[in-house]
This record gives sequence, structure tokens and C-alpha cells, in this order.
Amino acid sequence: MPGAFFKWIDCTDKTRPRDLRRPDDTILRLAQLTDLHVPGEVELVSRLRDLISPHVSLQNISHEISAISNEVGHHYRSTRKLYNGLVRKTLVGLHRLGVDHLVITGDLVHCGLAEEFLDVRAALEVTGWWGEERLTVIPGNHDRFNIYESYPSEPMEHFFPVVTPREPMLKELPGGVALLALDSNRDPIDDRHYLERWLPNTVGRIYPEALDWIERHRAQVEGRRLVTLLHHHISSDWHPRSAAKSFGGLMEPADGADELIEAIDLIDPYSLILHGHKHDVMPVDYALGTHQLGNPGGFANALRFNVIDFNVHGEQVMTQLELRP
Repeated sequence: MPGAFFKWIDCTDKTRPRDLRRPDDTILRLAQLTDLHVPGEVELVSRLRDLISPHVSLQNISHEISAISNEVGHHYRSTRKLYNGLVRKTLVGLHRLGVDHLVITGDLVHCGLAEEFLDVRAALEVTGWWGEERLTVIPGNHDRFNIYESYPSEPMEHFFPVVTPREPMLKELPGGVALLALDSNRDPIDDRHYLERWLPNTVGRIYPEALDWIERHRAQVEGRRLVTLLHHHISSDWHPRSAAKSFGGLMEPADGADELIEAIDLIDPYSLILHGHKHDVMPVDYALGTHQLGNPGGFANALRFNVIDFNVHGEQVMTQLELRP
């Protein structure tokens, strides 16, 4: 029974029984995980050594301080095996829920290291979620260019099929549903945010080239229910705000969000939009205009995820669940 894995948190249909089993009228069941932040080996000692080196530059000092803070701040930094086990338990449990397709809206890994990507891929393979028919993954800022970018590593494309910032992807699913996957990361070479030199992070952006791509390809999925996937948040009135996190616009909504909504309105004015980045848990009934949004919060923080049911009547219902550790 799925109740042995998960507990019910909330649902957009307040009349639905708190039953985790797949309803009989569901023609497609999606699950959304986000911000797994699977950690790699921690090397605090080497980073502290680099920090006090007489040859280190001011820019590298900022990288090292941010790297140390990032490592210490991970909930499961010292219990990697335990956390990887929780991720695998969740993936196994999704089969018990009758999920047809899994989407992961970015930040699969914590430091962008090869061993982390391999750990996530192995977990997906061994639990039966690997393959484009069952899985859609988009990049987050920790996957693309994070605070370890001064230490080159293989890009995410070496481990996962993913989109790029200027070329999205459309994927047709059963039940008249289509996914629009975008990479909302800024280009770290040609379009780097001015503060990221000193405060390594990321500011999301939807590029005009991505919007043009959507316009050219929208006829491919017209008439289908659209689910839009990106990593960065596109609104800010649903989570606590602080001056520190908003400094320089580093944690503001993605640039180009309004233009993205205009573009997807031409395909489906009621498109469901799923994202991550902010680790705060979004209420399941939150909407931006005519669009329902979904962000279950960082999995590494809340151990939550969303399940979305599309039924024979063209309706969608989102339920938020939490892993029982």
C-alpha cells in the first residue's frame, strides 16, 4: 500500500478522500520531484586550505566561502547513504502510487559533480524510472554552474538528456497531455549576472530565442493540455521574503517570466507550471492568473513531492505527499 511510503498533505480537490491510490478515472498520473540536491563527498579540509592560501584571489575567496557554506548547510551532508536511500525509497513508492511519468524540475545534485550525477542516474535506473517515456529532467542552477564552477567537471549532458537555455523541448504524453521543458539558467559565459562573480548563485532567465522556439513549434501540441517545466520560480507572493535573499536580485523571479506566460497562453491558457529553485513549500492551490503552479519545496528539506492526476473529463488535480522516513 502507498500509505506505507507516504502521507497525504493537501490536495486541490478538497472533496477528494485522503486516499493515495490512483483514482479510476485518471488517464495520466504525473509526479513532480524537485531540488533533490544529492550530495557528493565533502572536502571541507581542502577548501579551508585553499581559503588560507597566500596565492588565492579575492574572487576565489568568495567561491571558497560560498562552497563551505553550501556544504555545511546541506541537511544530509554527513549522512549521504541515508539520504540516497530516502531518494530510492521515494522512487520505488512512486510505482505503488501508479505514476506514469516522473518530472524532476532541477537541482538533481548539490555540487554538479560527476559522482553525484551518477548516484542519481543509478537510483533512477535501479528503480525503473530511467528512459524518456518515463522520465523528464530539466537542469537547475546546481546542475549547470554552481559555486564549484571554478573546479571543472563533466556537464550534465554527459549523464542526462536535457534541454539548453535557448532551445526548449516538447514531449507528448498519453491522455492528451504535453510537456514543455525549459532550461531557465542564464548563460554563464555570454550572459553572466554581474553579482555572480562575487556571490556565486544563479538568476533565472527565459531567453527570447526560447520564446521564438515555442512560437515556431506550438502547432505540434495545440489542443493538448500543457505542463510547463522550468527550474526557477516565476512569482514571489507565495513564499517568505528577506532582504538578504533578495540582495541584487539573486533570488527574484526569473527574467522573462511574463513573456513566457504569454507564449504558453497561445498553446494552453490554463497550462500547469511546475518549478523548483525556492525550497519553500508552495500551497497546492496557488495560481498565477489562470495558471496553477506547483512547487513541493526542496526534497532535501521537506521530503515532499506533487502528484498530478489528469482525468477523462479534462480536469487536473494536484496532491502533495510527504515521504515517511
